[in-house]
Amino acid sequence: MSWLFPIYLAGAAAIIAPILLHLRRRPPQDRVEFSTLMFLDASTPVPVSKRRLENWLLLALRCLALILLALMFARPFMQSESTTSKSGNQATLILLDRSASMRRDDLWKRGVDEVERLFKDAKITDRMALAVFDGGLTPVWTFEEDRNTPANRSAAVKARLAELAPGWGATQLGRALIAAVPSFDASTAALKKRIHLISDLQEGTRLDALRTIAWPAELTLKVQRLEPVTNDNFSMALAARDEEGKADAGVRLRLSSTRDTALRDFTLAWEKGPASDVIRAQMPAGASRILTAPPNSTQATLLTLSGDKYDFDNRLYIAPPQPRAVRIHFLGDEATRDEAAAPLYYLARALQPTATLAPVLTAGKEMPAQSPDLVVISGSTPAAGMHAGLREFVKAGGFLIEVATSAADAPLLQTLTGIPGIAVKDGAENEDYRMLADVKTEHPLLKPFGDPKLRDFTKLRFWRYRQIEIKDTNDNLETLAKFDNGQPAILSARIGKGTLIVLASGWHPGDSQFALSTKFVPLLYGWLAAAGFSHDPAATLLVGDALPLDATAAHTVTDPANKTHSLKAGESFTAAEVGLYKIEGGSHTRTVAVNLPPDEGRVLPLAPRKLAEYGIKLASGEDSAGSGETTDQRLTSTDTEQRQQTWWYVLLVLLAVLVLETWIAGRARQTTLQPT
Repeated sequence: MSWLFPIYLAGAAAIIAPILLHLRRRPPQDRVEFSTLMFLDASTPVPVSKRRLENWLLLALRCLALILLALMFARPFMQSESTTSKSGNQATLILLDRSASMRRDDLWKRGVDEVERLFKDAKITDRMALAVFDGGLTPVWTFEEDRNTPANRSAAVKARLAELAPGWGATQLGRALIAAVPSFDASTAALKKRIHLISDLQEGTRLDALRTIAWPAELTLKVQRLEPVTNDNFSMALAARDEEGKADAGVRLRLSSTRDTALRDFTLAWEKGPASDVIRAQMPAGASRILTAPPNSTQATLLTLSGDKYDFDNRLYIAPPQPRAVRIHFLGDEATRDEAAAPLYYLARALQPTATLAPVLTAGKEMPAQSPDLVVISGSTPAAGMHAGLREFVKAGGFLIEVATSAADAPLLQTLTGIPGIAVKDGAENEDYRMLADVKTEHPLLKPFGDPKLRDFTKLRFWRYRQIEIKDTNDNLETLAKFDNGQPAILSARIGKGTLIVLASGWHPGDSQFALSTKFVPLLYGWLAAAGFSHDPAATLLVGDALPLDATAAHTVTDPANKTHSLKAGESFTAAEVGLYKIEGGSHTRTVAVNLPPDEGRVLPLAPRKLAEYGIKLASGEDSAGSGETTDQRLTSTDTEQRQQTWWYVLLVLLAVLVLETWIAGRARQTTLQPT
């Protein structure tokens, strides 16, 4: 039997009151004289010291009523074996932070020493487990291992910790706590469960994931913060980069300093760069600034920040420019490249090199010896002997753009699509112009037009166009855009592994305003992206991100430590440290930069009460073996008492006793008043 509020048991001492009242037995104070009593002798009153208790049953009932009342307010309950055991042995999972911020001072060493101490001090009947975390949770010593070999736990954990070191990942504490909850297996069901967190718990800690779960009521969290010598710090992160083909082109940095820091002076410099390529400036405490990187005359890939004590967040890696070559062949006359009225003239000027693409445009009436990536036909019709070869080019994975110019293009379209019933003829000559009326902007081949800024076609005029008539319907040939008279303007077909695009009008001024509009260049680069040559700038990669790999090809990845990793097709690779990664495979070789997550530089301490805001039950400061009842135990006792509700039964017994006491007291009074 246990009590939720044992202090109320002191109320049972009130039974002394009825005992004293029974001993006192005061005679009646009001005396009424009767004439018949004058002939009787008065009896001598019994001294108080010689009085005896009478009506023992009545006294016992009154004392019992007071005892029951005290018991009811004390809220009794029966404590189960599992509840009793929770106040004894514990199941403790230690979470050791190994994020990048733990590289400061000797935080990691102090954390390891604390883990070893906890394992050494644990009782043999306690269950112990250990895991480290940064972006994810990594088990080091499990409850199952501890159950099988508890006597060897300290030596085994010490050996495994010696192989670990702080990493470069972010402090994803929310994910780590969620992943830690299932670690408590069936062997810990009868034990008091606790997570012991050892971390610097800085402001950059991510807790958002905790909103997705309900924290178990029986699990407590004890937070042990590791404090560095100082929290004064500068941090640096990449804010933006304008892709212009230069290593330092438009590199914008976000510099931050901690609140109340005494640091002011900082220096930005490229690795092994000359003294002229340096920025020296000052920053007030708690400020955040956007700065342009200093000149990079040596084409360095590492930018460093100096001026504070901790350098874990003072490096920024910038991948060198790596424009990807794309071979484009214009199947026509090379001499028209400089003719302002020719399609080749506008095509050559639209395909300019960028930081990510280096288009190589060739022209000729024959296919080049080295197969191109993309073929454009406009202004002339290839010889009939080339039709089959062009179809094989598309079937093998090529990308072909055909601009219909006359009825002579019908045999080529029939061969390319495999549809015999295709005819081409000029549009009506009495029409001033045509406009686009139905454009499938959601189609992948028209992806650039998904931007609302490019969806307005009201200013685009087509002076001449060709009517493409398809007598035999084929689901493989899809209309992507139509003119306002319902005639097809852009068609596409998937042929083998490749793609065919057919335009009913050219982009040069003789046919339309397309080449002079804002739609032409985005559409061309959209088609290059569909062909596998994306113009999008490289994504900003952080530690914990997966490297961009072609899922259809095998790759070889060389990490910053110069270690090689061979990956099969479809395998992914997650960056675990900062630096440059070389990716070989797919259609080309490239280098990508991986940097520290920006939040990791926010090193000011985070208040543990923030964890309580997510519903986590924090252990009290005196939560240790041998201490009194903890908040966790009281909450568990409250749940047990509310389920049992024993006080209701005590109340019923109390009411029965009071009824019996009232009846007996009434009978005794009647007996006393009867004449003798």
